[in-house]
Amino acid sequence: GHGNYSVWELSIFILIGCAGGIIGGLFNHFNEKISLWRMKNLNKCKKKRFVEAISLAFVMSFISFLFPMIWRKCTPRPVNIENWSIQEKLLLDSLVSFNCERQTEYNEVASLFFTDADTAIRQLFHFREGGDNWTSDQRTFSSGALIMYFLPYIFMACVTYGAALPSGLFVPSLLSGAAFGRLIGHLLHKFEPNANNSLFADSGTYALIGAAAVLGGMARMTISLTVILLEATGDMQYVLPIMLTLMAARWTGNIFNEGLYDIHINLQDLTYLEDEVPDIAYKVSGTH
Repeated sequence: GHGNYSVWELSIFILIGCAGGIIGGLFNHFNEKISLWRMKNLNKCKKKRFVEAISLAFVMSFISFLFPMIWRKCTPRPVNIENWSIQEKLLLDSLVSFNCERQTEYNEVASLFFTDADTAIRQLFHFREGGDNWTSDQRTFSSGALIMYFLPYIFMACVTYGAALPSGLFVPSLLSGAAFGRLIGHLLHKFEPNANNSLFADSGTYALIGAAAVLGGMARMTISLTVILLEATGDMQYVLPIMLTLMAARWTGNIFNEGLYDIHINLQDLTYLEDEVPDIAYKVSGTH
């Protein structure tokens, strides 16, 4: 059924984890550069920080409105939904008919940008696409829409994190990662030879793996993120895929730099206990 995966797909999940580590490494690198510039030029003046917050709010609102405007394609709403779960049927009401016929069509990009983060995550996780008996009625988000959402969203997250406004890392990482993973799943289903007998798990499963990969690539946490994502899904069959994905993301990201939280701790010169004893501790001896 939908949501399951084959054992051989674990290798794909590991590769997605490596890609998430690279994405996280790039995110951390550019966010560190932006944070250093912000500390040097803006943080010492309250007026500049206020202007930055207002400017960011305006620019991010403009970007969030621009891309749904650019996306001119109107997608027919799914009709054959007898076999859909109650949650999937309820999610249909969250699809946004921006510049489209209200009752029969929806704008794919607007449905992700114009809804709250919780709804967008549930759309990417739970809307079925792929698996057995895949039909055109189940293609809810196309590759182009996912790319047009993923790239500007992760850009906005990179620029805003660390600014003088309430912003976090967890939800933006989950959302951008879910879009990235669903894109991978969509492409795998698109190019497989027999769509009616799919070799791959549904795109919602790949969205979960992508969310774990990007979040793990940025934060470099493993056990805690595994528990959090398992609590979000409520399905123990994803323990091994999530663990392997997070470990691959962590090891790949550590090649480039530290986790984003560690980077900002160092930028703020905060004292904290390292996870490993520093080398100098072995060379220094205490005396009475």
